[in-house]
Amino acid sequence: MSIRDAFRLMNTQPTITGIASPFTETQLSSIVLGDIFENVEFPLTRAEAMRVPAVAQARNLLAPTIGRQPLKVLDKRGLLTNQPAWTYRTDQDLISVQWMLTMVVDDLIFYGRALLGVKRGSDGFPLSIERIGPDRFTITDGVVLVDEKPVDARSVIYIPGLVDPLLDVGSQKIREAADIERGVAVKAAIPNPSIVFKQKDESAPLDQEEVQTLMEDTARNRRSRNGTITFLPPGLDMEVLGGQETDFSLQARNAVRIDIGSYVGIPSSLMNATTVQASLTYENKSGERDRFYVEALPMYTAPIEARLSLDDVVPQGQRVRFDLSELYAQLPTPTGAPTED
Repeated sequence: MSIRDAFRLMNTQPTITGIASPFTETQLSSIVLGDIFENVEFPLTRAEAMRVPAVAQARNLLAPTIGRQPLKVLDKRGLLTNQPAWTYRTDQDLISVQWMLTMVVDDLIFYGRALLGVKRGSDGFPLSIERIGPDRFTITDGVVLVDEKPVDARSVIYIPGLVDPLLDVGSQKIREAADIERGVAVKAAIPNPSIVFKQKDESAPLDQEEVQTLMEDTARNRRSRNGTITFLPPGLDMEVLGGQETDFSLQARNAVRIDIGSYVGIPSSLMNATTVQASLTYENKSGERDRFYVEALPMYTAPIEARLSLDDVVPQGQRVRFDLSELYAQLPTPTGAPTED
């Protein structure tokens, strides 16, 4: 039996005709434009970034932590006895202030800016506010456009961020992280070392189609339950190249976590990343948490507090702050700080 005959015996899988459209309803949401148009780099999207575990963790450490803290208005004497209604409730059904603030922080993280719509009372100060998503607004020549239409400046509250948006400064690192995750997925699907086939019988060389079929059938077999067993027809030889590079995957993922945390000010230990000094004591971990409170959170709380403290939101002499007392407390109350409803 020649090498061609032996090879054809391996290729007994049924042929599947037709190509499924990538634009089916179930697949459309997961398509990345860069996968369709090769060698064309599109702007990084939030959806792409959030598929990277390190990005999701950084976002989830910051946005919900800040969003669930109450907003309070103060003057020179301290907390106002009667807090404005917009600090603790919205006029939108099923939308809480906590969710709205969480998404405002989300906008600052990824886009470096946020926009609030405002309904004002007869005194000119807000009665209620609502978040306007970043996909709905643009700023052209200093004019705010919502749904592509210019709006009255007093009907919105624009909040600029203090740091560059993660989708800009972190785009290369996030795409690198996505490549690492894809590499890990490939290793998981084909956990055996890389292999090279060599043809020893030169009397019946395989054509390009047969070579391609051999590689595809081998890759399919390696993903199966018995993927560690391979049959070689006469005239073929196989060389195994290296073993599983688990250390590289772990180190690469670890480095990505440290880098993503650096963009948003989160210490590496809170990103579940290890440094050279991997054995942190309890005191060191407590110190990392304190750094998170002092360094990371203000990067996103400060622009919100500063903008809401301007005279078009609260009267002169008043200021807006997040009430972080429960967050910083050594023993927070089980039900949290009392708030209006």
